[in-house]
Amino acid sequence: MLKIAKFAAGPDDEPGIVVRKSERAYQWLRDEILSFRMQPGMFIDKIEVCEKLGVSKQPVTAALTRLEQEGLVEIYPQRGSYVARLSLGAMTEALFMRGALEAASVRKIAEEGNDVLVATLERLLGEQQSAIASDDPVRYYGLDQDFHLAIARAQPFPQVAHQIDIGLATVRRCHEMFRPGREEMQGSMDGHRRVVEAIRARDPEAAASAMSRHVANYAAELKTFAGGRPELFVR
Repeated sequence: MLKIAKFAAGPDDEPGIVVRKSERAYQWLRDEILSFRMQPGMFIDKIEVCEKLGVSKQPVTAALTRLEQEGLVEIYPQRGSYVARLSLGAMTEALFMRGALEAASVRKIAEEGNDVLVATLERLLGEQQSAIASDDPVRYYGLDQDFHLAIARAQPFPQVAHQIDIGLATVRRCHEMFRPGREEMQGSMDGHRRVVEAIRARDPEAAASAMSRHVANYAAELKTFAGGRPELFVR
């Protein structure tokens, strides 16, 4: 059963209403998929979604198209829409692109300096350490997402931030399936700390290198996860 999300009612032909409802439907569906409340391979009943969200098919169709472009939904003509199955190749590629974009982002940030960002990242590091001490992977990986999104949004290119966010979705799907332990969380945080230290020191190459290694570690973890649960992945 899909949980009910109450959106403001309004005719879809009003100016801007379709766009706003589509955005809300997109965010709701994306969260359902990334949280694994909608499982990989699950059929997405568009009529049921429309009823749950109180919208017509048009905003939901637009939302599903966006999610297909992000690799989270598979749409088959005459067959309908499905939550995308887990593809090791596609997820590894997403991480590769994300790593390249994040490395370029921190290189630029370190060159120019950003004391406000450094303060934000240091606060997040403190909260991450607290989550590790409490052995709370859900909280930790929520803060992990916040850490990377803060960096993505600190550079001036919104499309770059969007592509990094897509890459982060890959990691979130993994963490929802496989709950990493304290050792993995600490290793992730150590990578974060090296990135922050390089940005604070205004060392562009060290920042880029630290970020590249950090994201590469995610890719290695993904392969380990896939090796342990091959039935969840498609070629």
